Amino acid sequence: MKIADKIEMLEVPMKLMGTHGTIYPTVIWDDEHVVHIDAGISDSKSLIKDEMDKAGVPFDKIDTILVTHQDIDHICGINCIVDELGDVKVLAHSEEKSYIQGEKPILRFKNSNIKERIKMLPEDEQQKVLDMVENTSVKVDGELSDGDKLDYGGGIVVIHTPGHTPGHICLYHEESKSLIVGDALNIEGNELVVTHRDAMSKKELIIINGWLEKLGEFDIENVIAYHTGLFKNDPNQMLKELSNSI
Repeated sequence: MKIADKIEMLEVPMKLMGTHGTIYPTVIWDDEHVVHIDAGISDSKSLIKDEMDKAGVPFDKIDTILVTHQDIDHICGINCIVDELGDVKVLAHSEEKSYIQGEKPILRFKNSNIKERIKMLPEDEQQKVLDMVENTSVKVDGELSDGDKLDYGGGIVVIHTPGHTPGHICLYHEESKSLIVGDALNIEGNELVVTHRDAMSKKELIIINGWLEKLGEFDIENVIAYHTGLFKNDPNQMLKELSNSI
């Protein structure tokens, strides 16, 4: 889906953990660079190619992948892209690097509930998930920090939004006034919500409120949530209401 000139929200079907869904990676480009934000799982590459082809963006021109955070449905497709294209730079927040590179176990799988969910899957699906968890190691070529401005596609600002994971980031594309939120926020009904808010401690919610206020300082026309798509219903007002509710 075209968001604005030279920014596309891809719609990529994905089956993982026994469920079918859609993910919405984002592609931003200019005359010199094609930047891909998050990359699904290993099965996603051909579907990403198809979506980029529909948008008229050459897959083989991807030269940078930005990672919002460490979860397997965001990072397991990266190596497939890098292996095919070769010289692709992978950038992530400094606090996510060791998890993405496999030096530390991905935090989501320390959760015993997820381990139990894996055991309930058919054997072949169990093995697929475990292979991704145990064998995904992506080299991070550069570290991102809060406030960094990347000179791609008219400017992309990095905003550190910890909570879902310690080094989770959102990305603000200045030219299109688009906020790419990864898994920090989701869309429910016609509202933005904090992902897994009910599981957050009071201390975590105070931290989240801090970055909600920071996000609200940007002039936002589009919010792209990785699992729920596009939100355009007065995002700044919605962020203000979310912040006031915490």
